Amino acid sequence: MERVPLETERKALKVLRICEQRQMNEQVRSICKIMAKRALSNNRLGSALSWSIRAKDAAFATLISERFLQDYCTRGSFSDLDLIDNLGPAMLLSDRLTFLGKYREFHRLYGEKKFTDAAKLLLSLMTAKIAPRSFWMTLLIDALPLLEQKEVIFSVDQTHELMFCLEELTSDNSKLQPERLAQDDDVESTKLELLRLALARNLAMAIVKEGTVEA
Repeated sequence: MERVPLETERKALKVLRICEQRQMNEQVRSICKIMAKRALSNNRLGSALSWSIRAKDAAFATLISERFLQDYCTRGSFSDLDLIDNLGPAMLLSDRLTFLGKYREFHRLYGEKKFTDAAKLLLSLMTAKIAPRSFWMTLLIDALPLLEQKEVIFSVDQTHELMFCLEELTSDNSKLQPERLAQDDDVESTKLELLRLALARNLAMAIVKEGTVEA
């Protein structure tokens, strides 16, 4: 069975079914890993992720999830949405895959204008340490449209948590990359300034709102 050439996905699936029927679990995992690596080498991320999930290969699923996130940062959108939207329990295979699934869920909630749910999920990705630290700035920038809504979305406590995350991130960056921060980085400075202004404005509005409700 191991010597059978797997020229196409159709043939791989046929061999896989035979192995599964005969409970040849090691061969099943081996076939899935081979197909996952082949798909990744051809930049077919959706197929690669699907095969790695089937192989229950957490390390490879993490690698492919990273590629999905890099692809998102480059293009500004997700590929293979059907697969990501329907990960279900499979997203628990690795922390990075969990983040990928939850981050896509945030975008879906935002697109459906469920801003309160989207804000809660976005914040939980950072405070529960699900999001990689390298992605925190992206998440904080994603929070900007929610902070700028006419209606107050983030509560006082939630705004304080966002402020803490921002300061923690900038503190880490100043320790790790002092030479980079010493440079005149207009883009990063503008992002930080916009975030701090939006957070301060939202905090003031949230205090007024919550104070009015209590009164």
